[in-house]
Amino acid sequence: MAEQKKGECIHADHRSRMQKRVEREGLTSLAAHEVLEYLLFFAIPRKDTNALAHRLIQHFGGFCEVLEASEEQLMEVDGIGPASARLIHSFREVERCYQIQKLREQHIRLTTAKLCSEYVRPLFSDPHREEFYMIALNDHLEPLKNLRLGEGSPNAVKLDASTVIRSAVNSRCSCVLLAHNHPSGLVIASADDMNSTRRIMALLNQVDVDVVDHIILGQNDQYFSFEEHGHMPKLKAELGISMRVSSSRDRKKKEEK
Repeated sequence: MAEQKKGECIHADHRSRMQKRVEREGLTSLAAHEVLEYLLFFAIPRKDTNALAHRLIQHFGGFCEVLEASEEQLMEVDGIGPASARLIHSFREVERCYQIQKLREQHIRLTTAKLCSEYVRPLFSDPHREEFYMIALNDHLEPLKNLRLGEGSPNAVKLDASTVIRSAVNSRCSCVLLAHNHPSGLVIASADDMNSTRRIMALLNQVDVDVVDHIILGQNDQYFSFEEHGHMPKLKAELGISMRVSSSRDRKKKEEK
């Protein structure tokens, strides 16, 4: 019993020293395993979390991989329960929410492909899973709502027609931006990407909602814009869709120059 109290005292002293160090120098002063150790203090109040932090990094291969893991994957590591898994997983989610909210509060207008790519990138949480988003926009190209349309394995996102139309109508938007990621890292529009874009444009045209661009995200800051590569005018011409929204986007870009 005395040994247990002595051990708890040692851990308490260690935690106190680390907490003071973070207060004084910030989290960046810690090594990768120490950051995880520190975070686990909040979920595991009375145990040494140093060994557990090392196990996490060893299991996933690195600090970033730990934060990118799902709650289910985290709980595969001995010593990680639901509370610890939720805590670790939430940090990436909080960062994403911060980035998204920061752009919203700036009342950003998505007038260029680069701005579009910067806006949508924080929405994609899993680098190994392909996801598809539709960003509802008003007439000024300001985001109204981020709509997640589907997910799947690479090159296998399934889009439901009724969901696409219902999501656009409920958001009360006049136009939308499409975005999906390529986990493979190859940033180019495939035949399937062209077909899915054409299909969505035709669906939304039924409810008088225009598609201003489709952004494909790759690794790091790479992206592919349908508008920049001339695909949007061609697809709209094929479908007999008016160019009114794209024209207003071009006028806005000229104003900003």
